[in-house]
Amino acid sequence: MTIRHQLSILLVLPVATACGLVGQGANAGPSAPFASSQKRGVVTSPSPQKQGVVTAAEAKQILARWDSAEKEAMRQGGTDWTAAEAGLMAEIHKAEVRLDRLTGDTPKVDQERIVKSRFAIPRAGAGTPWFMAEFQRKGGNRRWDQVIFAKTQAGWRMVAVSASLGRVPTPARDEDGFATVLAPDDGAGLVVSPRELTRTHARLLTTAGDDPRANRLILRNLFTWDADTRKGDRENLPTGWKVRPNTQPAQELYALRTTSGSALVWYGITEEDTYTARPGAPGMKFYNGSLAKYLSKGKTFREKAVYKRASMYFAVVPKPKGKVKVLWSRNGYLSATGS
Repeated sequence: MTIRHQLSILLVLPVATACGLVGQGANAGPSAPFASSQKRGVVTSPSPQKQGVVTAAEAKQILARWDSAEKEAMRQGGTDWTAAEAGLMAEIHKAEVRLDRLTGDTPKVDQERIVKSRFAIPRAGAGTPWFMAEFQRKGGNRRWDQVIFAKTQAGWRMVAVSASLGRVPTPARDEDGFATVLAPDDGAGLVVSPRELTRTHARLLTTAGDDPRANRLILRNLFTWDADTRKGDRENLPTGWKVRPNTQPAQELYALRTTSGSALVWYGITEEDTYTARPGAPGMKFYNGSLAKYLSKGKTFREKAVYKRASMYFAVVPKPKGKVKVLWSRNGYLSATGS
């Protein structure tokens, strides 16, 4: 993907220790000690509470299958990512490929092989099973990618991604070695809960960067740039047109506590801006520089236009009194239609 569509300019992060992650090739991992137990000569199955959602070996296989499925999807034209991805990420990836072709760019996926991988595997229990894989590709220098895999009806699929220069803060482990999942509304010891972060970020976008609480909570940087572009979109509206934004947190929300007391949060946001004209208003085109211009193919709208976008974000939520740092974003420009 080009840098315009996938904001993956990477931030330098402190190198994490191995705590909380299971390394590639390790026979032992959070679930390995509980693979079986013996009592009075009888082999028994472990308690579900003493199992991870997958073993380290299974996680490695899932990562390899996903990597192959990504490359195959691109070879098939990049119009269907459902063998590798699910939910919002599949929509975003499909939109990226379409926009690349509209703008004359060549869509692609990483072809270099994965040479290092580590896994944060939560304990099996209630809710949708998911885990985080962190990996490095050959020639990737200091770049590390993080991928969230969730179990769907079709199998394990990638549902969120991020990238960094250096490893992200280390996921915490519980007494049995499993990664510590943070519930959406659990803000204990943090400046904000994961769910409230998504709502606050959505308000930042809805208000085009003018929400006071959002600005107090979220550090403004390259990865929150889209809030500022909303203001430009509105300032370029022709006389007689108005826009009604509808910005909502997506269902994708995954969070892990870290050894430093912070939290790693992956989350999605969807946007649908509806533009309407008063009677007698001039026609409206999306202005030069707007990706909506490519999606609409330069069409002039007379009555109504609807511009849809979707984004995935990765942030570190600190302890109280700190600011949330959004470390990565991936933006999909879905459609610009109307009459």
